[in-house]
Amino acid sequence: MALLDWVPGEELSGADLGDHRLIGATLARVHAALCEVSVAVADRFHWVDPDGEHLGIRPWVRDAVAAGVAAYDELDPPSLSRGLLHTDPAPQAFRLDRARGVCGLIDWSTAMTGPLLYDLASAVMYVGGPGRAGSLVEAYLDDGIVPRVEVERGLLAMLRFRWAVQADYFARRIAAEDLTGIASAAENEVGLEDARGWLSRLSRTGSTL
Repeated sequence: MALLDWVPGEELSGADLGDHRLIGATLARVHAALCEVSVAVADRFHWVDPDGEHLGIRPWVRDAVAAGVAAYDELDPPSLSRGLLHTDPAPQAFRLDRARGVCGLIDWSTAMTGPLLYDLASAVMYVGGPGRAGSLVEAYLDDGIVPRVEVERGLLAMLRFRWAVQADYFARRIAAEDLTGIASAAENEVGLEDARGWLSRLSRTGSTL
């Protein structure tokens, strides 16, 4: 059990450039604040197993997930800037207190140490991909917590891995008939198809921005 402070404000929608800039700046500020923090029992990145039985749920899933993991491995993971991760910084996790002009980040789950680029790729994913996330990425880079050259080198590959995580997640839910938090099994199918589309698209792009 943990006692947490209430974070006042309204959740962001991620629908406009103002939200994108806030998301990027807030994520960078959070990463900077946690850069010297260590958690003895933090989980280690990452958890995706291309041999997982659930990845046989559709003919394409295993190969696409394995390719996403390979794209991550090719980044030379030890060379990436690391720290404590949020792991799922969707727009709804950012709360803006307009009266104070302060934006916070909620919905932290397990403590995990990994490449900060994973959180940035997650944020980019949620606002519609790299073609729509320029303001978000630039706002994140303004803090300097991750070098621009690292982002330019690794963001697309990490985004591909992030979509592999989505495919792994929804394949697992479909295999287990897990309907937690959704109205019907169709929502899991939509999530898996979204992952399929993006993994296919990213497999045809270059590896750098």
